[in-house]
Order: sequence, then structure tokens, then C-alpha cells
Amino acid sequence: MAGLYIHIPFCRKACHYCNFHFSTQLKNIQPLVDAICREIDNEAPKFNHKLSTLYFGGGSPSILSHSQLSQIFTAVSTHFDISKIQEITLEANPEDMVRESIEQWKSLGVNRLSVGIQSLNDDELQWMNRSHTAKQAIQSLETAREFGFTNFSIDLIYGSEKKTLSQWQQELEWVNSIGVNHLSCYALTIEEDTPFGKWAKSNKIKTPPDEHAEAQFLYLSKWATQNHWEHYEISNLSKVGHRAIHNSNYWAGQPYLGIGPSAHSFSGHSRRWNISNNALYIHGIQNSTPTFTEEILSKKDIVNEFLLTQLRLTKGVNIQEINLLYPGFEELKRPVIEKLIRNFQIVDHNGHWSIPSAVRFLTDTITVELMVDEI
Repeated sequence: MAGLYIHIPFCRKACHYCNFHFSTQLKNIQPLVDAICREIDNEAPKFNHKLSTLYFGGGSPSILSHSQLSQIFTAVSTHFDISKIQEITLEANPEDMVRESIEQWKSLGVNRLSVGIQSLNDDELQWMNRSHTAKQAIQSLETAREFGFTNFSIDLIYGSEKKTLSQWQQELEWVNSIGVNHLSCYALTIEEDTPFGKWAKSNKIKTPPDEHAEAQFLYLSKWATQNHWEHYEISNLSKVGHRAIHNSNYWAGQPYLGIGPSAHSFSGHSRRWNISNNALYIHGIQNSTPTFTEEILSKKDIVNEFLLTQLRLTKGVNIQEINLLYPGFEELKRPVIEKLIRNFQIVDHNGHWSIPSAVRFLTDTITVELMVDEI
């Protein structure tokens, strides 16, 4: 099965940590929505797959008006049977989760909300330049439940200079108390072209040592085990039966179609990505000129992407699959594998190489050692 991702590149404010593609010029939303619908009409007939998931990401999809979101749903339903889609996710910010909007999302068929809470500390929220308060975050989930939503994912950020281990523990206890079934937790990363990146260079903000975020990650792993959460991917946890279907399909190498500025698509043998510029994207769609770049994946690319995605998962890499993709891989990497096993950085369990929870914070570093240079 396949997924459809629609990128809505608008936000009310620019979060100080974010390096995703977005704009705060909200007057341009309607022309962008029109272009998205036209791109769906252009690309959907070429995408010869049945959809299992539809995901509205951003940016802030919850910023769209009911008519704009309905317009996109109409374009999608022209080409796909929406009634057969298992999971329809809308990323939503707490300040947008008012009764009227939530009711409209439900009426359109949205059955999962991914709520960008990030923190329950108002000082930290202001420091990040978020638009909501902790009280709004809590109320947003209660309001959504009134309209029948039961499938939630919430985003939290850990590892900032503003979050102590004690505060992180309290946030996770709150997660247990509210009965959500999916959790995405991300270590704060200071990206170069963001306000935080610029302030870090001038020492206006502190960059905590790696051990600060690592301690909070290790507590997350311990908390998950104690409270019956599956820490199934390095940044994602779920209650049994509630893994994110859309993202799980990404990690499983399933095809997906990306619509909107900066959106990525994957066919299994090629990858393409749309231009990260709203004006150029709209112009290209209106004038039927290319709005994307495409590359055919080499055998090396396929093997390395397989390692990158699979080693982020608790189950790890299937040894037989990697040997099929790259005959001789195990023999080539035997010295590295033996070293990683000796250092307790990889375990071999029932035909899978996986990274133990004690060192999962170092997943990217470990994965690089297993990547291939040339095939």
C-alpha cells in the first residue's frame, strides 16, 4: 500500500528551532491551495498505487480554512477512494484546535490528529516562539475528544537548555494521564539557518552538552518500558496497535507521493522533491513547467537508505534482506560488525541486527559505520 503526503507550507509564527519549509505570509494560502489541487490532478493519475494513508503535514495544516481543506479533499477523492484509506492524519497546533475547526476536520474524514505540543512549560514555549500555552495544549485534546477523536499523536521536544530532567519526567507522566496512544519525541537540534542557530553562534543561547539530551532520551526509553509503550522507532512510541501507519510505510520502503512545495516522493527506485519556494512552485504549476528535481537511486543509495531507516527501528535490519540487496555485505562489513557487537552497539537477534536501547541515542553514528561507499 502507498501513502499520499500533502505539505502545507504556512505557519502563524516562525518557531526558533524550525528549518522546515514554511512561510508566515498567510495572504498567499489560496493560490497555494489551488496549485496543490492542480498538482494532485497532474500527478495522481501517474501514481499507480492504492492509498492506505493520507497525511497533511507542514508547516501548519490546521491553519487552513474549512473551504480550503475541503478543496484539497475533493481533489484527492477525484483520484482515490478516500473511504478505503486507513489513516488520515492532520498535523494541528493547539491554538488552531477550536470547536468549529475540529468538527469540520471530523466531517471531512480526518481520523488521526498529530498535535504539536512540544512542551508543557510556558517559559520554554515562549523561548521556542510557539503560539500556544500549556493550558491551550491540554484543552485542545479535551476539545477534540468531545467530537469523537480518539487517535492522537503528540509531539514533544527534549534536550533544550530550558528543560531539566525533572521537567521531562513530569511531561511524560502527563502523557500517561491523558490517554493518548502515540508519541513523537525529538531532541532539540540547533540548525544553522534558524534563529537558534544564529544565536548559538553569538552565544545568546546555550548549547547543552550531548549528555543533557542523552540523559533525557535514556529516561524516555526506561519510561516507555515501565509504562507499556512500544519504542518502535528512535523518535516514535505507541501503545500496542497504534503505530503510525503512514510513517511506518516510509520506513518499510513503501512508495509515497508528495504534493506541495518541498514535498518528497518515492517510487522504490527513484526519489523526487519539489522546489522549496512557494512563489516558484505556484508559477511552475500554473505554467506546466517542472517544479521538482528527480534522481534515480543507485544500488549504493538503496542499501544505505535501507540501513538508515531500518536501524532506527527497534526490530533492526533483517540480515537476509541486506544480503539480498548487497550480496557479500555481511562479509565486507564483518570487521565493523564484530567491533560493534563487542562494544554492545549492535546485537544479533533472530536474524536481525538491532541497536540496544542503551546506545540508541548514537544510532546515526553507528549506522554510518555500516554504510557502503561504492557498489
